[in-house]
Amino acid sequence: MKTVLFIPGFREGITSRDYKSTLAAIEAKGYKVKFVPINWTRTTIDDWVKELDKEYSKHDPTETILAGFSYGSMTAFIAAAGKNPSELWLFSLSPYFCDDMPDMKKTWLSNIGHRRADAFRKLNFNSLSNRIKCKTLIIVGEIEAAKYPLIDKRSKIAHQKIANSNLIVVEDADHDVSDKNYIATITEAI
Repeated sequence: MKTVLFIPGFREGITSRDYKSTLAAIEAKGYKVKFVPINWTRTTIDDWVKELDKEYSKHDPTETILAGFSYGSMTAFIAAAGKNPSELWLFSLSPYFCDDMPDMKKTWLSNIGHRRADAFRKLNFNSLSNRIKCKTLIIVGEIEAAKYPLIDKRSKIAHQKIANSNLIVVEDADHDVSDKNYIATITEAI
């Protein structure tokens, strides 16, 4: 049985949204799921990846799937570029890589803080995506893609750049991995 290490969205824990339903749906498909809590306070993506790596080191990479939502998706992506998991599942991949920054709204950058923004500016998506060798599932909500064009663009670029990837757009879903349509799409895709 493969283990899914699931990383939540920014500033979120297991009860921030209905993550339990998302995780239960994945478990119902025959996977063991481990929710990986992240300390979001005064930390950057480098710290988040270290936290994930600490948990990931306890598992056999050939039997482990890295999955994440939003910033958790970025965290899983960067960890996968450093270590080759069995699969990578990117749910609503956040567009905070160096090549996204010129198009980023100033309010988004000020909201995350200068240390996090500086850490994101060091992330070259093209370079990192070349190191992803596993099967990759990219899922984005239809509503969120329309509302946040950078998320839509990043998802499409990820699909183009990552070999052996599949991009799925969830009808009538916003930026919420616990939305019933999002969960149904995940269940069908995995």
